[in-house]
Amino acid sequence: MFQTRLAYLSDIDKIAKSIAEDFTGGQKITERLLKTIIDLYQSAKVEQAFKDEYFETAYHSPITGELEFFIARILFHYSALNDKKWKIYLRRQESKTAPDIRLLKNDKTFAIIEVKAKAGWIQPFLSPERYQHDKNRLANGKSPFDPDNLISNSRNQLNKYFTTFGLTSNDIFLFLPTLALVHRKKYLTDLPEYYTYFASTSGLPSENLILLSNNKRLDLSYKTSDLEPTDNFEKLMSKLATR
Repeated sequence: MFQTRLAYLSDIDKIAKSIAEDFTGGQKITERLLKTIIDLYQSAKVEQAFKDEYFETAYHSPITGELEFFIARILFHYSALNDKKWKIYLRRQESKTAPDIRLLKNDKTFAIIEVKAKAGWIQPFLSPERYQHDKNRLANGKSPFDPDNLISNSRNQLNKYFTTFGLTSNDIFLFLPTLALVHRKKYLTDLPEYYTYFASTSGLPSENLILLSNNKRLDLSYKTSDLEPTDNFEKLMSKLATR
């Protein structure tokens, strides 16, 4: 099983290196990222191949770990190709805090990237309509959940990054491939509003929300060609490249 897992991660690493090479060569890379994430979801569904009359699984395994590894290895290979001498820490703990991806140069942290495969439980942090929905349920006694607590806790985590690693709001990024689960069927929020709302809840610049697609309903856990790639990741890479 070790060799099988190693081979799988090695395949992801090869794609990451190829993407880093493409970006170094001046090519757009976001569409390749989106297609690779679709492949990660398809791989996570492989247990459904065992379905028969007496066995069935209703959901796929999460891909967050593989996605974090994938993004971290793109950064690693870009650094190696361009002699940046970055050190990439993946989920390494320091002072009781463990960012998903931490980038260092000369032993000093210069950027943190939090990686989310999907928004999941942090939806009120990203969607003003979900925030209001949860506030209404709280006010009507239908739920004890207060989205203000979630937002406060998330801000406190960011503050830990500021104090622990000596960073500013310009140095921390949230990587979220798409707004799947965030932009619900009846929601009317447009894309610029999502960026603005993120800035208000996080205290980070709106451009530090790294969405890969302009398609608000895109769900990468299903095969699709309606990707509508942004250039946010290219901008992130270009910004990091100055370090």
